[in-house]
Amino acid sequence: MRKFALALFAISLMAANAAFAVQWTVYEIQTSPPSISPATLVNPVGTVVTAVRSTGFFVSQAPHGAWNAIWVYYPGHTYAVGDLVNVCGVYKEVCGLTTIDVPAGSIYGYVLKTGTAVVPPAAFVTAADLMASPEQWESVTTMIVDGMTVPAGFSLGSGQWLVNALDGTPLLFDDFWYIFANVMEGQCYNNATGILHDACGVYTFEPFVGGIPIVSCSVNEEPISLGTVKAMYR
Repeated sequence: MRKFALALFAISLMAANAAFAVQWTVYEIQTSPPSISPATLVNPVGTVVTAVRSTGFFVSQAPHGAWNAIWVYYPGHTYAVGDLVNVCGVYKEVCGLTTIDVPAGSIYGYVLKTGTAVVPPAAFVTAADLMASPEQWESVTTMIVDGMTVPAGFSLGSGQWLVNALDGTPLLFDDFWYIFANVMEGQCYNNATGILHDACGVYTFEPFVGGIPIVSCSVNEEPISLGTVKAMYR
């Protein structure tokens, strides 16, 4: 009976929250910050967890891709990649990173798991396009389709390292998930899959564990179209 009462209480809080939270889509939150006042409760629903950290997780919302992912701050959470969740928290810009802060919502902040879903595929993007317009790719799972190399003096401290795309575009990689000890000067990457993170206006690419195929640098590079890359993952 006590468990039933607690469940009813939780449901009543969520129902009460509907009167205060605005059901913005992730796209609207990412593209309309001036329209959302600080401390506004936002409530995107039907989002898929794409990556997790101890302090929170990244979610993506259909149709996925550019502008359709966001960071959810929720320390101590137990959610996993592939969970389908409704999120309610306070909209914030934390040092440039668009964030839904669940604890800041107090009794109205919550994450409700409604099931599981297929994790959306990575968006394919060139290094040049990624860095030419990085904000739209913030928190989005992306694959940088260029070949890349690790130059001399690559280590920048704090688990960050420099990578150069073959077209000359410099990229800053970081070790949210990838093991920095595996990075070595002279390595060649065929591509890289991970999430673009805004660290106070400095965009860092956070490759997943296993997200960097390391290839022999002696192999001649052959031109490859974006269509060919997509066909490989169908």
